[in-house]
Amino acid sequence: MSADKSAATTFRLLWEANERSRSSLSVDGIVEAAIALADAEGLGAVSMQRVAGELGYSAMALYRHVPGKDQLVALMADKAMGNPPAPSGDEWRAEILNWADAAWDFYLAHPWTLRVTTTGAPTGPNELTWFEALLRPLARSGLAAENLVATAVFVSSAVRDLARIATEIVPSGSDYGDLLAQVVRPDRFPTLSSLMAKGAVEDDGDVRPALDFGLNLILEGLKTQTSS
Repeated sequence: MSADKSAATTFRLLWEANERSRSSLSVDGIVEAAIALADAEGLGAVSMQRVAGELGYSAMALYRHVPGKDQLVALMADKAMGNPPAPSGDEWRAEILNWADAAWDFYLAHPWTLRVTTTGAPTGPNELTWFEALLRPLARSGLAAENLVATAVFVSSAVRDLARIATEIVPSGSDYGDLLAQVVRPDRFPTLSSLMAKGAVEDDGDVRPALDFGLNLILEGLKTQTSS
């Protein structure tokens, strides 16, 4: 299947009306079984053969509903996202931070979604709904229209990538400073060396403070820019 045809097939599957058959062998049933498998064992455990076995069918039976694994993973990722936070009517910065909290919680609840390859702009119904939910408060910030999408992409990418790090990082613990001290010299790493001397470098595995600090810095910058 060519890349263009594959993308068109995935788009159609994402947007066509969901089957409401009582049978588990429907697009909905297949996707739900695949999500449950990924939640339990990770994305690497998902294959057409394995999902078919979980449902009690042959892989060939699945192919009549979902053409292949690429389409299945796209459907899984979009369905797992569910709905974003509803508009709260709060000040625009608070709404963006609420969006980031919800996205963070989603990624940590379904870490396999962070291993799904991003192949382009959002196209699925849930994915676009989340994107709209971020664009909406950004638009209220007074930011120029031509900068809204770029800012939303930056914010959403920061949340996603730091969530990925949070699910992969192995804290170095108290030995981290000792290890760095063996190689960090002021003549080669003056800034890092100075930070270490002040106790400002540690690795406890918690990257959420970095996300909170970065988001607040960005949003304060937006406030300053749009109010000037």
